[in-house]
Amino acid sequence: MRTFMLLVLTIVAVTGLKHHKAGQNLLMEIMNDVDYHLKPSSTTNLNQFVKDVFPPVGCTEKHLCQAAMVMMNTQLNHSMLHRRLFAYADYSGHHHCNVTATEEHRMDAFLKKIKDCCKEQYSKLLMLNKTQPN
Repeated sequence: MRTFMLLVLTIVAVTGLKHHKAGQNLLMEIMNDVDYHLKPSSTTNLNQFVKDVFPPVGCTEKHLCQAAMVMMNTQLNHSMLHRRLFAYADYSGHHHCNVTATEEHRMDAFLKKIKDCCKEQYSKLLMLNKTQPN
């Protein structure tokens, strides 16, 4: 019985670590996508105005879900960035989120805020991985 419980605990620990790794990988890919769209050679219209869903300080997984919803009304609605934002929303459990923001910002500022939020969420996942036992 002890051997069985040890096996179950090992499986749970490894599965949990893989789950956090998936989130980290998605966040890294989102940040890379943002960098791609911010390049001068990108064809993305950075002058388009979009709803600003990010608070002045801090962000949550919910804000990334809202960013994905905002992108549905832009030329990036079929991009890998948009798909990865929805994948991260699904990963984090935010399947449906409403956008209630009224203020708007240019696309370039919006993309930078997405990247900053991803960095913050990535740091949180790293800290979570450090606090969990191996």
